[in-house]
Amino acid sequence: MRVFLALLSLALASCGSSERFRVRQFHLRSDTVADGNEFIRAEMNKRLYGAVTEKARELRKGHFYAVSWRKLSGNRPVKIVFEYRQQSSGARIKKMTRVLPPSPEGRTEFRITGSDYYQNGRVLAWRMTLLDGSEVISRKQSFLWD
Repeated sequence: MRVFLALLSLALASCGSSERFRVRQFHLRSDTVADGNEFIRAEMNKRLYGAVTEKARELRKGHFYAVSWRKLSGNRPVKIVFEYRQQSSGARIKKMTRVLPPSPEGRTEFRITGSDYYQNGRVLAWRMTLLDGSEVISRKQSFLWD
């Protein structure tokens, strides 16, 4: 029995994600909630929650980037730099930065919605950088980022 429990705990421990930095992206194109995939429907409901008027629903459309991190020192401020290119911005790189209090783990979100989304178009390429103080810990990027 002990051997079985040891093997089971080892198997479950190996299934856990070892990623220190994760970026989840979602593009909300329509304000009509899809009937197909339940995960997409849940994400759309989350993004459109509270938007009653047609104008409010339109302003919620755009790109969402949920960022999470773990296993940092927790002694220095966490800095996340989001660089991206949009359809009408050409080669110009736009940048958003978040500096958060020291924490070994956490999450935040970047949004390109509303007038920025409608005037400049969809995001074509992006790169996200995680810094613990001034030390670069990890970097994630889209396939089209050069």
